Amino acid sequence: MRLFSDILDFLKTLTFIDYVFFFAVLILMILIITLVYFIKINDEVFTHKKEAKKEPTQEMKIVEEINKALQNNAVEEHDNIDFTQYEKDQEEKAIISYDELLKQDHNYEINYEKEEYLDDLSVKKFDMDNLVSDKETAEKPSFAGRAISFAKEEAFLNALKQLQKELN
Repeated sequence: MRLFSDILDFLKTLTFIDYVFFFAVLILMILIITLVYFIKINDEVFTHKKEAKKEPTQEMKIVEEINKALQNNAVEEHDNIDFTQYEKDQEEKAIISYDELLKQDHNYEINYEKEEYLDDLSVKKFDMDNLVSDKETAEKPSFAGRAISFAKEEAFLNALKQLQKELN
């Protein structure tokens, strides 16, 4: 019984801060033990996955065989491709890079049936029968572009007239 009374006397001499530190250390030890446990479990899971990768499944073997067969056929058939005339034209006209696009001579232009100007906006109606024409053969429409709208032009003209009156 003396042992229990000594333990009880010892606990009575401890302060509140001593209890907090004791339980904090106890909780910290428990957390460290669980952390080590989880690391060990995850290690086992990852090593199991690595072992599974080492042994390919039946499906993976089939996929590998199909890929090998496709690669062999692609190499053999690449030289023996027969193009139609349309495919040859498309291959010749294909633009592969931006530099080629800039170097290519653009001789085509969109045809318009009708063109109207509404203030600063140009409205054009497409010619659906002849969408594209050669620039060289087609006449370029004369464009009398306007920088400002009619209302602004009239206001500018009035301001010029008033300035002329003031100068005279």
